[in-house]
Amino acid sequence: MALERRGNGYYYYEKKRIGNRVVSIYSGGGEMALIMQLLKQDQQDEARLEAEKKKRSFEAEKLRQDEIDQGIVTFCAAVKAFEDALFLINGYHVHKRQWRRKQNEETYETK
Repeated sequence: MALERRGNGYYYYEKKRIGNRVVSIYSGGGEMALIMQLLKQDQQDEARLEAEKKKRSFEAEKLRQDEIDQGIVTFCAAVKAFEDALFLINGYHVHKRQWRRKQNEETYETK
């Protein structure tokens, strides 16, 4: 969308792509062209503000999700440490990333 000065007057044209070509479509002239330009500029400003608002909202949501993810990672690490402790207490050991029971060893039994 553009306000163009041709000769002594102002004219407002909208640019549209049709296939590979860009076509100018006459929308108005004189004071009407100036008003249309101001209106279009106002619409663009509103759209830009709305996009920035959505971006801030998305970033806030992403931060919230990252905090939740960090909490889950911390919880999983604690559960893994607890699990490892239980296996060790009960006489298991790790062999090639697999828990195996030690032979001929007594285990700690909870009642």
